[in-house]
Amino acid sequence: MKDYVKSLKTSVGSMIDKPSEIKTVVAQMQKFRGSIEGGICVRRIEDFVSETERRYFVVYGKPFAALPDEEIPEIVSECAKRIRSQFFSVDVIERRDGTKRIVEIGDGQVSDIVGWTAERFTQLWVGDS
Repeated sequence: MKDYVKSLKTSVGSMIDKPSEIKTVVAQMQKFRGSIEGGICVRRIEDFVSETERRYFVVYGKPFAALPDEEIPEIVSECAKRIRSQFFSVDVIERRDGTKRIVEIGDGQVSDIVGWTAERFTQLWVGDS
């Protein structure tokens, strides 16, 4: 479970097995963060291959990968077409069956440019990408 902004990363956490635990998670969210942002989301747990997670950035509707010649997954290109924001990040991971899933879309204020060099990230802004 999470609200529209983020998962609960303290106390009981946000992964639950039984609907009866929902009240506890919501109470903890309110305790540690003060309020619920937008509403509650329930996510399905899938069998991801953790080492396949990649971060992409979208600048003015164009998606970019950490390497200039890296293929952009179709799911990221579709995201770039649909979301009307000048800049955002898209984190993608593969399930064990090979299906690519978006695990997070952010406003670009990420804590790290995972897999990216500072030089490559800078290229997105100077038009040499």
